[in-house]
Amino acid sequence: MKKLVFKEILIISHKERKAKKVKFDPKRTLIFGGNDTGKSSLIKTIYGTFGATPGKVNDNWKELNPISVVRFSVDNVDYSIMKNDKLFAIFNAENKVIKLCTSITNELGPFLADLLNFRITLPDHDNTIITPPPAFIFLPFYIDQDSSWSGNWSGFSKLGQLKSAREPIIYYHTGIRGNDYYDTKNEESKYSEELLNLQSERKITQNLISSLKEKISSVNFNIDIEVFKEEIADLLIECDKLRKVEEQHKAKLVDLYNKRIVLESQAIITEKALKESRKDYSFAANKLDDVVECPTCGAGYENSFSERFEIASDTQRCTELLLEINQGLVEINSHIEKEKKSLTKSIAAIEKIEMLLEIKQGEVKLKDVIESAGRNEVKDIFSTSLSELNTQIVKNGEKRLELAAKWKAIENKARKEEIEQFYLNEIKKNLGILEVNSLKEMAYKGVVSKINDTGSSLPRALTAYYFAIFMTIQKYSTSTFCPLVIDSPNQQAQDKGHIDKIYNFIKQKQPEDTQLILGLEDLYNIEYDCPLVEFKVKYSLLTRYEYEEVEAELNPLFREVISKQGLLF
Repeated sequence: MKKLVFKEILIISHKERKAKKVKFDPKRTLIFGGNDTGKSSLIKTIYGTFGATPGKVNDNWKELNPISVVRFSVDNVDYSIMKNDKLFAIFNAENKVIKLCTSITNELGPFLADLLNFRITLPDHDNTIITPPPAFIFLPFYIDQDSSWSGNWSGFSKLGQLKSAREPIIYYHTGIRGNDYYDTKNEESKYSEELLNLQSERKITQNLISSLKEKISSVNFNIDIEVFKEEIADLLIECDKLRKVEEQHKAKLVDLYNKRIVLESQAIITEKALKESRKDYSFAANKLDDVVECPTCGAGYENSFSERFEIASDTQRCTELLLEINQGLVEINSHIEKEKKSLTKSIAAIEKIEMLLEIKQGEVKLKDVIESAGRNEVKDIFSTSLSELNTQIVKNGEKRLELAAKWKAIENKARKEEIEQFYLNEIKKNLGILEVNSLKEMAYKGVVSKINDTGSSLPRALTAYYFAIFMTIQKYSTSTFCPLVIDSPNQQAQDKGHIDKIYNFIKQKQPEDTQLILGLEDLYNIEYDCPLVEFKVKYSLLTRYEYEEVEAELNPLFREVISKQGLLF
């Protein structure tokens, strides 16, 4: 079983120029502080940095939305993860980016699942099989101050993202259905999907063969195709040549028609210019005044001989250009008619060859023989394909049945009973130690039980359940054991005798070789033999005096992310 260990958390707000850095002991760390000192905000941010959002987050903290970085190790290999709003970046021990994510479900979740050996897959509400998001990886290890002391398996938000996930997630973490179960089941599902595809392909192939049989049955296939081979080849070669000639004529015609369109457009423009020029000259010639008033704008213009001569010259140029264009149109139309005649000849020659292909020889048309031979060849191809498909379907079906039997055997009754019995023994002992006498066995007998009780007994009953689950996971799970993060177990006004029992129970029952981060509002003179991180100032988790140190430590990470995607922080 892999082991995840938190080393430190760094939180920074560039907006407020404040920061906080907290180191974690590899065995146990106490986060100690009264109400509104930021204790719970820090604790919620630990797994929140991994994309697992707690059930409730303080509105002021949510609005501040600081950047957080958690340094951690997986089986003694060091990593860091950064959360900056919706961007997540994972770094190696050298602070080099190994993964950038903007989607928790589609990117960050699968990456962390691979890193932490979390191999369960489940359907979402669209029945798409996905890797569950990070909240489901860390769910049994996080006890939230606001939501986990009223119901088990409820520390994070958006747990309804998956369809009916409670039982399979609990079964996965407790080892009833571990990685071997889901590895085998997923492989079996792939074979099942492939089998459906093969069967669908076989059905299509069978339909095609049936259609071909109907067409083939109307033609006599006793004619030897070799008799017609030479004639067919000559005709097809000639036809191919004529087709190429036909395409050449068509291409020339397209070019000629385009040129004609251009010339016709030029002629229209020139004719219009010529008419305007003639009007201008007539108007100027008939006016004997030295100055002519423009009929449009009223401005006066000199009515000299040179001006009239210039207008006349424009008229002449337009006339010459129009003549040139018209001559071009005559030539173009001549070329078009010539190409059309050549195209008609080519089409006629092609039609003649097609008529030859229709000539009967005996009782069979040459074209029918060609088509029939083609259909026979296609039929043989499909028949071979059908045979291969049948072979694949048989092999695939056998493998699927083998895998189905294997993954069903993994979840055998004896193993499930062994794990359930281990859990039951643990929770019974825990309930006795914590003096919870109001629950009947049926209320907590199975690992999927929803723990319900009233008053001050409920937090103690939940504590008994959580630690029974921790022990079961450690003994039977095939995934990664993550740090136990428990916030504020003193709930529902416990009397001093019972809170002492809860605190001592947590200290003594922490599973061997695990990491615990425990948030407390009071210590009750219990010695936890571990570092204590104390918060004293209200409404000020982040401090100004830590800003420069944390900023300097995080700047290499910021620059690395910026170099990868050009993002600004």
